[in-house]
Amino acid sequence: MTAASAPPELPAWLDAIGEIARAVNRSLPLAEILELIAATTARLTGYDFCAVLLEDPEGESLLIKGSFGLSPKYVAEINARSPIMLRPGGHGEGPSSRAFRSQRPVALLDIHEDPTCLPWEGVASEQGYSSILSVPLVAAHAPIGLLNCYTAQAHAFSPHEIILMETIANQAAVAIESTHLRTREQSRIAELVRLNEALDAQRSALQRAEEVHRELMRVLLDGADLPEIATALARTMLCTIVVEDAHGAMLATSHAADTAQAPPSAHTDDPIVAAAILEAIDGRQTVAVPAAADSGDHDSLLTPIVLEREVAGRLWACRPATPFGPFDRRSFERGAIVLALRMLHTRIAQEVESRLSRDVIDDLLNPDAPPSEGIVERARQLGMDLSVSHVVLIARPDPAPAQGALLRMPDAGRTHRGLLSAVQRSLERKKVAALAAARGDDVVVLWPDVQGASPAAELAEDLQREIRAYAAGWTASVAVGPSCTRVSEYADAYRLATGALDLVQESGRRGHVVSLGDLGVYRLLLQVKRPAELAHFAQGVLGVLHDYDERRETSLAQTLRAYLDAQCNAADAAAALNVHVNTVAYRLRRVQELLRIDLRSPTTLVEVEFAFMVERILGHRA
Repeated sequence: MTAASAPPELPAWLDAIGEIARAVNRSLPLAEILELIAATTARLTGYDFCAVLLEDPEGESLLIKGSFGLSPKYVAEINARSPIMLRPGGHGEGPSSRAFRSQRPVALLDIHEDPTCLPWEGVASEQGYSSILSVPLVAAHAPIGLLNCYTAQAHAFSPHEIILMETIANQAAVAIESTHLRTREQSRIAELVRLNEALDAQRSALQRAEEVHRELMRVLLDGADLPEIATALARTMLCTIVVEDAHGAMLATSHAADTAQAPPSAHTDDPIVAAAILEAIDGRQTVAVPAAADSGDHDSLLTPIVLEREVAGRLWACRPATPFGPFDRRSFERGAIVLALRMLHTRIAQEVESRLSRDVIDDLLNPDAPPSEGIVERARQLGMDLSVSHVVLIARPDPAPAQGALLRMPDAGRTHRGLLSAVQRSLERKKVAALAAARGDDVVVLWPDVQGASPAAELAEDLQREIRAYAAGWTASVAVGPSCTRVSEYADAYRLATGALDLVQESGRRGHVVSLGDLGVYRLLLQVKRPAELAHFAQGVLGVLHDYDERRETSLAQTLRAYLDAQCNAADAAAALNVHVNTVAYRLRRVQELLRIDLRSPTTLVEVEFAFMVERILGHRA
């Protein structure tokens, strides 16, 4: 070999090992240490080229990580196209792989004579080496890489040289493993520092959030309403706070509710905003809502306000002075809890008032018993003066549509709660003392009929707008009854209003407002105080026909009804029933036979029409 035939001087050897140790102690990067090992080895041994190879992360090959004398082109070619595979190839297992797997040195006099080196013969010729010595780098009884030495001329590596190479390889392995350990230690220390800083930040955010929570609770216990709590939270977070109900209607805001201060929920047509709202509601979690690209604003925060396991509202934090951080997020969530408590307090108060109102209304509307003593005083305690006139309004959910309709109705309980909430919101906007309570499927309102109060019909229309805006999958109809001046008149007024609702909903109309002034002759029927007499009259006129239809599964009553609606035109009735005109004529003859009437008689027609009216009012078989 071109190297000195005698072993290097001991001082030089010790100095080389010491230099590697000093490099490790100086915490040099691994790449520099590997380059130093390769250069030191070549200098001590006099070999032409030297390389340090380490196992790749997948454990499938060895890559050159440090070298001396080798060209960058050779290193890149080996690493990219011809890495040392740690398994036998098509030409067998190469010397480097054998040395790594056996943990024993492997020497070749001439790589061109070894068929296992065929994949690297071309690059070896370009680099200009013939002989190779591969010595494993072993740490903790496991190989971590190789120390490869190459000579330009053919060279037989002596046992003494191999022992020396094993010695320096052992020292190199210690240096590499120490560097790895130091790197992992530094990484763990850095991660611990990062985690400690994160914990400090979280602790600080929690402490500040708790301070905000205590301040908001103080504001709440002082009797603050939703706008005051929203304003207090906005001062802390330096942003705009908006409180909405579950449907997106604004309940309170810390700023003037103008277009410039509208929350992102005003742009639900934006798919990003819509997706964020869905994520927050479904996941019961706080989400960040990206600001519009051209708005110049920072991202907003959105969290649901949950009461009794239901989303009762939404809380927005918009247009912050600076981007929201952990402290803001935690303060925001604490604010949602305080607002939930305020809304719960309001809900409980409304429920208590509703129960008290229901007791008063039940006493007023009970047709079987006179109002109890002291009802005037009980009503006065609820803010209602029964000495002035009041109008009875009734709101009732419409029945489910016919089978096959596209509209899907929610459950009855949810619909009824939604209707009651809609009535309460309408009354709050009017700011007039009125009583409202649920009574069966109905929501009853006693509205003052005095100067200065809006007309009852206007309240009914406002209520319909409220229902259309926020109802999901259901509609309701509203009846405006007569004005009552005496306590004894309320039961009759309620009966008239419910009769009007029955008429409207039986006709198939949905989301309708009806008042007794719209009913024409029907109003006379509704005002009969003994509906049993009406029922007896209708049964006497049409009962035989209904019984016949039920026994024979015929449609005589339906045909007679269609004939009257068609103004006694058999052809029009046939078209409405989708049958032949002769079928209508036959059925009408059968009707006259069963009822023993003559449909050509005006008196008979009036009686039959009147009987049908009664059935529609009372909801009987017709």
